[in-house]
Amino acid sequence: KKRMSAVFVALLMWALASQVSAQVAEPKFNSNADDLAKIRDVLEEYRQDIIRKDGYAITKLVLNHNVLFHHINTQEEIDSARKRNAQFDGIGPSHLDELVEIFATSKDKLEGKLQNIEIRQDGPLGMVTFNYDFYVNDKLTNSGLEHWQLCKIDGQWKILSVTWTSYRRS
Repeated sequence: KKRMSAVFVALLMWALASQVSAQVAEPKFNSNADDLAKIRDVLEEYRQDIIRKDGYAITKLVLNHNVLFHHINTQEEIDSARKRNAQFDGIGPSHLDELVEIFATSKDKLEGKLQNIEIRQDGPLGMVTFNYDFYVNDKLTNSGLEHWQLCKIDGQWKILSVTWTSYRRS
């Protein structure tokens, strides 16, 4: 009887341990090295387009003109914007056009430096997360965390959305 109890307790502990490890497991992704490299190439092309001030090239990297391109506002920024527009949702319209215009027309030297790049892919869905530092005339102006979603269409990876935090640096 003691032996049966010990076996039962051992099986119960194994079952609980298995359940806990299953809950901690990372998501599974259907990815391949070629697509991961192509996603990284889109990221680097975007970075180089900023340096070259090629706004048109940036627009060719996005899926369409309506993609979300926006920094995530702090509550303070949202409260300030709501003084002018009570319905402000914290995001507003995409900043794609505004950013492309700034990148294309700026007289300043612009560069984004990326660190801690993590790329995930599941079939036609790509996700990229990284830390960035943005420099104007070799001076750090802002930094934060950036997250991209990409989709593979017609054999090419296109940007579906870009969101980021932005912290001013002096």
